[in-house]
Amino acid sequence: VDYLLSTIPDTKIVICAGNHDAIKKGSFYDGFKWSENVIFIDDKNITKVDIPELNTCVYGLSYHETEIQENLYDHIIVEDIDKINILVAHGGDEKHIPISKKKLAMSGFDYVALGHIHKPEMDEKNRMAYCGSLEPIDMNDMGERGYIYGEVTKNSLELEFVPFAKRIYKEIDFQVTTTATNMEIRHRLTDMIEENGKDNMFKIFSGYRDPDFEINEKEIESVGNIVQIVDETVPDFDFQELYEDNHDNILGMFIKRYLDKGNLSELDRKTLYYGAKALIDAMEDRQ
Repeated sequence: VDYLLSTIPDTKIVICAGNHDAIKKGSFYDGFKWSENVIFIDDKNITKVDIPELNTCVYGLSYHETEIQENLYDHIIVEDIDKINILVAHGGDEKHIPISKKKLAMSGFDYVALGHIHKPEMDEKNRMAYCGSLEPIDMNDMGERGYIYGEVTKNSLELEFVPFAKRIYKEIDFQVTTTATNMEIRHRLTDMIEENGKDNMFKIFSGYRDPDFEINEKEIESVGNIVQIVDETVPDFDFQELYEDNHDNILGMFIKRYLDKGNLSELDRKTLYYGAKALIDAMEDRQ
Protein backbone atom coordinates (compact mmCIF):
# COMPACT_ATOMS: atom_id res chain seq x y z
CA VAL A 1 0.00 0.00 0.00
CA ASP A 2 2.78 2.41 0.92
CA TYR A 3 4.49 1.73 -2.41
CA LEU A 4 1.30 2.59 -4.32
CA LEU A 5 0.88 5.80 -2.31
CA SER A 6 4.51 6.71 -3.05
CA THR A 7 3.70 6.75 -6.78
CA ILE A 8 1.63 9.94 -6.28
CA PRO A 9 4.26 12.05 -4.50
CA ASP A 10 2.45 15.37 -5.08
CA THR A 11 -0.58 14.11 -3.15
CA LYS A 12 -0.66 14.29 0.64
CA ILE A 13 -2.27 11.25 2.26
CA VAL A 14 -3.43 11.23 5.90
CA ILE A 15 -4.10 7.85 7.54
CA CYS A 16 -5.31 6.77 10.96
CA ALA A 17 -5.99 3.31 12.42
CA GLY A 18 -9.56 2.20 13.08
CA ASN A 19 -11.02 -0.53 15.25
CA HIS A 20 -10.11 -3.39 12.87
CA ASP A 21 -6.45 -2.36 12.61
CA ALA A 22 -6.03 -0.92 16.11
CA ILE A 23 -2.41 -0.25 17.13
CA LYS A 24 -1.67 -3.02 19.61
CA LYS A 25 1.44 -4.94 20.57
CA GLY A 26 2.89 -6.47 17.41
CA SER A 27 0.96 -4.11 15.14
CA PHE A 28 2.24 -3.86 11.57
CA TYR A 29 2.29 -0.09 12.10
CA ASP A 30 4.97 -0.32 14.81
CA GLY A 31 8.23 1.08 13.49
CA PHE A 32 7.02 1.28 9.86
CA LYS A 33 8.46 4.19 7.91
CA TRP A 34 5.93 5.66 5.49
CA SER A 35 6.75 7.49 2.30
CA GLU A 36 7.32 11.25 2.55
CA ASN A 37 3.88 12.13 1.19
CA VAL A 38 2.07 9.91 3.74
CA ILE A 39 1.12 11.25 7.16
CA PHE A 40 0.16 8.55 9.67
CA ILE A 41 -1.59 9.83 12.80
CA ASP A 42 -0.70 7.21 15.40
CA ASP A 43 -1.64 9.01 18.64
CA LYS A 44 -4.64 7.76 20.65
CA ASN A 45 -5.52 11.36 21.48
CA ILE A 46 -6.69 13.99 19.01
CA THR A 47 -3.64 15.24 17.12
CA LYS A 48 -3.28 18.13 14.67
CA VAL A 49 -1.06 17.89 11.59
CA ASP A 50 -0.10 21.03 9.64
CA ILE A 51 0.27 20.94 5.86
CA PRO A 52 1.53 24.49 5.21
CA GLU A 53 1.76 24.23 1.42
CA LEU A 54 -1.98 23.52 1.31
CA ASN A 55 -2.88 26.00 4.05
CA THR A 56 -4.51 23.02 5.77
CA CYS A 57 -4.65 21.39 9.20
CA VAL A 58 -5.79 17.79 9.57
CA TYR A 59 -6.98 16.46 12.93
CA GLY A 60 -7.41 12.82 13.92
CA LEU A 61 -6.51 9.93 16.19
CA SER A 62 -5.84 6.20 15.94
CA TYR A 63 -7.52 3.36 17.79
CA HIS A 64 -5.26 1.58 20.27
CA GLU A 65 -8.04 -0.83 21.25
CA THR A 66 -10.91 -2.37 19.32
CA GLU A 67 -13.64 -0.58 21.29
CA ILE A 68 -13.79 3.05 22.42
CA GLN A 69 -17.05 4.16 24.04
CA GLU A 70 -16.02 7.74 24.85
CA ASN A 71 -17.28 10.63 22.71
CA LEU A 72 -13.76 11.74 21.78
CA TYR A 73 -14.76 13.96 18.86
CA ASP A 74 -17.45 15.98 20.65
CA HIS A 75 -15.26 18.67 22.18
CA ILE A 76 -12.69 19.48 19.46
CA ILE A 77 -12.33 23.14 18.56
CA VAL A 78 -10.16 24.13 15.59
CA GLU A 79 -7.18 26.29 16.52
CA ASP A 80 -6.65 28.35 13.37
CA ILE A 81 -9.88 29.32 11.61
CA ASP A 82 -8.00 30.98 8.74
CA LYS A 83 -6.72 27.61 7.54
CA ILE A 84 -8.71 24.80 5.93
CA ASN A 85 -9.45 22.42 8.82
CA ILE A 86 -10.27 18.77 8.20
CA LEU A 87 -11.10 16.06 10.71
CA VAL A 88 -10.44 12.39 9.93
CA ALA A 89 -12.84 10.56 12.28
CA HIS A 90 -13.43 6.82 12.61
CA GLY A 91 -16.55 5.74 14.50
CA GLY A 92 -20.22 6.49 14.87
CA ASP A 93 -21.80 3.77 17.01
CA GLU A 94 -21.98 3.19 20.76
CA LYS A 95 -18.88 0.96 20.90
CA HIS A 96 -16.74 2.89 18.43
CA ILE A 97 -16.56 6.57 19.44
CA PRO A 98 -20.19 7.75 19.35
CA ILE A 99 -20.52 10.80 17.12
CA SER A 100 -22.84 13.78 17.51
CA LYS A 101 -23.13 15.34 14.07
CA LYS A 102 -24.60 18.47 15.63
CA LYS A 103 -21.58 18.99 17.88
CA LEU A 104 -19.16 18.21 15.06
CA ALA A 105 -20.88 20.72 12.82
CA MET A 106 -20.33 23.40 15.46
CA SER A 107 -16.63 22.62 15.95
CA GLY A 108 -15.38 24.74 13.05
CA PHE A 109 -14.19 22.07 10.59
CA ASP A 110 -14.43 22.79 6.89
CA TYR A 111 -14.85 19.07 6.26
CA VAL A 112 -15.18 15.91 8.36
CA ALA A 113 -14.07 12.69 6.63
CA LEU A 114 -15.89 9.87 8.43
CA GLY A 115 -15.05 6.17 8.44
CA HIS A 116 -16.34 2.93 10.05
CA ILE A 117 -19.88 2.78 8.58
CA HIS A 118 -19.74 0.74 5.36
CA LYS A 119 -22.56 2.57 3.59
CA PRO A 120 -21.69 5.86 1.84
CA GLU A 121 -23.53 8.85 3.24
CA MET A 122 -23.00 12.52 2.36
CA ASP A 123 -24.18 15.34 4.62
CA GLU A 124 -23.06 18.50 2.84
CA LYS A 125 -25.18 20.71 5.10
CA ASN A 126 -23.02 19.67 8.08
CA ARG A 127 -19.88 19.46 5.88
CA MET A 128 -19.22 15.78 6.49
CA ALA A 129 -19.46 12.40 4.79
CA TYR A 130 -18.98 8.66 5.27
CA CYS A 131 -17.17 7.33 2.23
CA GLY A 132 -18.24 3.76 3.04
CA SER A 133 -16.17 0.81 1.84
CA LEU A 134 -14.58 0.65 -1.61
CA GLU A 135 -16.00 -2.86 -2.03
CA PRO A 136 -18.94 -4.50 -0.22
CA ILE A 137 -17.72 -6.34 2.89
CA ASP A 138 -20.60 -8.84 3.23
CA MET A 139 -24.02 -9.52 1.73
CA ASN A 140 -25.72 -7.02 4.03
CA ASP A 141 -23.80 -4.23 2.25
CA MET A 142 -26.46 -3.60 -0.39
CA GLY A 143 -26.06 -1.02 -3.12
CA GLU A 144 -23.25 1.01 -4.67
CA ARG A 145 -19.83 1.20 -3.06
CA GLY A 146 -17.04 3.57 -3.97
CA TYR A 147 -15.23 6.70 -2.81
CA ILE A 148 -15.99 10.39 -2.34
CA TYR A 149 -14.29 12.99 -4.49
CA GLY A 150 -14.41 16.45 -2.99
CA GLU A 151 -13.05 19.96 -3.16
CA VAL A 152 -12.91 22.04 0.00
CA THR A 153 -12.03 25.70 0.48
CA LYS A 154 -12.75 28.15 3.27
CA ASN A 155 -15.87 29.23 1.42
CA SER A 156 -17.15 26.11 -0.27
CA LEU A 157 -17.45 22.34 -0.17
CA GLU A 158 -18.30 20.17 -3.16
CA LEU A 159 -18.69 16.42 -2.75
CA GLU A 160 -19.35 13.70 -5.31
CA PHE A 161 -19.84 9.98 -4.70
CA VAL A 162 -17.95 7.92 -7.30
CA PRO A 163 -19.05 4.26 -7.72
CA PHE A 164 -15.96 2.09 -7.77
CA ALA A 165 -16.73 -1.50 -6.67
CA LYS A 166 -16.01 -4.34 -9.08
CA ARG A 167 -19.31 -5.92 -8.03
CA ILE A 168 -22.10 -5.03 -5.63
CA TYR A 169 -24.84 -6.84 -3.76
CA LYS A 170 -28.33 -6.29 -5.15
CA GLU A 171 -31.78 -7.55 -4.25
CA ILE A 172 -33.97 -8.80 -7.07
CA ASP A 173 -37.71 -8.78 -6.45
CA PHE A 174 -38.41 -11.87 -8.56
CA GLN A 175 -42.15 -12.59 -8.77
CA VAL A 176 -43.03 -16.28 -9.07
CA THR A 177 -46.38 -16.90 -10.76
CA THR A 178 -48.81 -19.74 -10.05
CA THR A 179 -48.02 -21.33 -13.44
CA ALA A 180 -44.22 -21.08 -13.10
CA THR A 181 -41.88 -24.00 -13.75
CA ASN A 182 -38.26 -24.28 -12.62
CA MET A 183 -37.09 -23.92 -16.21
CA GLU A 184 -39.13 -20.73 -16.67
CA ILE A 185 -37.75 -19.31 -13.39
CA ARG A 186 -34.21 -20.14 -14.47
CA HIS A 187 -34.60 -18.46 -17.87
CA ARG A 188 -36.33 -15.34 -16.52
CA LEU A 189 -33.79 -15.01 -13.73
CA THR A 190 -30.89 -15.32 -16.18
CA ASP A 191 -32.32 -12.40 -18.17
CA MET A 192 -32.83 -10.29 -15.02
CA ILE A 193 -29.27 -10.93 -13.86
CA GLU A 194 -27.96 -9.89 -17.28
CA GLU A 195 -29.97 -6.65 -17.00
CA ASN A 196 -28.70 -5.97 -13.46
CA GLY A 197 -25.05 -6.77 -14.15
CA LYS A 198 -23.95 -10.40 -14.17
CA ASP A 199 -20.83 -9.63 -12.10
CA ASN A 200 -23.00 -8.53 -9.19
CA MET A 201 -24.27 -10.73 -6.35
CA PHE A 202 -27.97 -11.23 -5.74
CA LYS A 203 -30.64 -11.98 -3.14
CA ILE A 204 -33.99 -13.07 -4.58
CA PHE A 205 -37.58 -14.21 -4.53
CA SER A 206 -41.20 -13.54 -3.74
CA GLY A 207 -44.65 -14.26 -5.12
CA TYR A 208 -47.28 -17.00 -5.22
CA ARG A 209 -46.96 -20.51 -6.58
CA ASP A 210 -48.98 -23.63 -7.22
CA PRO A 211 -49.39 -25.56 -3.91
CA ASP A 212 -47.76 -28.66 -5.42
CA PHE A 213 -44.83 -26.80 -7.00
CA GLU A 214 -41.45 -26.84 -5.25
CA ILE A 215 -38.71 -24.39 -6.28
CA ASN A 216 -35.42 -26.13 -7.12
CA GLU A 217 -33.02 -23.76 -5.36
CA LYS A 218 -29.89 -25.71 -6.33
CA GLU A 219 -30.73 -25.38 -10.02
CA ILE A 220 -31.48 -21.67 -9.66
CA GLU A 221 -28.22 -20.92 -7.82
CA SER A 222 -26.30 -22.00 -10.92
CA VAL A 223 -27.56 -19.12 -13.10
CA GLY A 224 -25.34 -16.43 -11.53
CA ASN A 225 -23.73 -15.05 -8.38
CA ILE A 226 -26.71 -15.79 -6.15
CA VAL A 227 -25.62 -15.58 -2.52
CA GLN A 228 -29.02 -15.97 -0.89
CA ILE A 229 -32.48 -17.15 -1.88
CA VAL A 230 -35.17 -15.69 0.35
CA ASP A 231 -38.15 -17.82 -0.65
CA GLU A 232 -41.21 -15.76 0.28
CA THR A 233 -43.47 -17.56 -2.15
CA VAL A 234 -46.67 -18.88 -0.68
CA PRO A 235 -48.99 -21.57 -2.09
CA ASP A 236 -51.90 -20.11 -4.03
CA PHE A 237 -54.74 -22.20 -2.53
CA ASP A 238 -58.40 -22.06 -3.53
CA PHE A 239 -59.51 -21.34 0.04
CA GLN A 240 -63.26 -21.55 -0.64
CA GLU A 241 -62.84 -25.06 -2.05
CA LEU A 242 -60.46 -26.00 0.78
CA TYR A 243 -62.99 -24.81 3.34
CA GLU A 244 -65.87 -26.73 1.76
CA ASP A 245 -63.77 -29.93 1.78
CA ASN A 246 -62.63 -29.41 5.38
CA HIS A 247 -65.46 -27.48 7.08
CA ASP A 248 -65.70 -30.10 9.85
CA ASN A 249 -62.02 -30.12 10.90
CA ILE A 250 -59.37 -27.72 12.28
CA LEU A 251 -58.20 -26.69 8.77
CA GLY A 252 -61.72 -25.60 7.83
CA MET A 253 -62.18 -23.70 11.11
CA PHE A 254 -58.85 -21.91 10.58
CA ILE A 255 -59.75 -20.90 6.99
CA LYS A 256 -63.26 -19.73 8.00
CA ARG A 257 -61.83 -17.22 10.47
CA TYR A 258 -60.11 -15.45 7.58
CA LEU A 259 -62.88 -15.88 5.01
CA ASP A 260 -65.25 -14.17 7.46
CA LYS A 261 -62.94 -11.16 7.67
CA GLY A 262 -63.50 -10.17 4.05
CA ASN A 263 -60.71 -7.83 2.92
CA LEU A 264 -57.43 -9.22 4.25
CA SER A 265 -54.28 -7.24 4.92
CA GLU A 266 -50.98 -8.48 3.47
CA LEU A 267 -50.08 -9.88 6.91
CA ASP A 268 -53.48 -11.65 7.14
CA ARG A 269 -52.97 -13.19 3.69
CA LYS A 270 -49.51 -14.50 4.55
CA THR A 271 -50.75 -15.86 7.89
CA LEU A 272 -53.62 -17.62 6.10
CA TYR A 273 -51.31 -19.12 3.44
CA TYR A 274 -48.59 -20.28 5.82
CA GLY A 275 -51.08 -21.52 8.42
CA ALA A 276 -53.06 -23.51 5.87
CA LYS A 277 -49.87 -25.02 4.43
CA ALA A 278 -48.70 -26.09 7.90
CA LEU A 279 -52.06 -27.68 8.75
CA ILE A 280 -52.26 -29.50 5.39
CA ASP A 281 -48.73 -30.88 5.87
CA ALA A 282 -49.59 -32.01 9.41
CA MET A 283 -52.78 -33.73 8.22
CA GLU A 284 -50.88 -35.52 5.44
CA ASP A 285 -48.25 -36.72 7.92
CA ARG A 286 -50.99 -38.31 10.05
CA GLN A 287 -52.45 -40.29 7.17
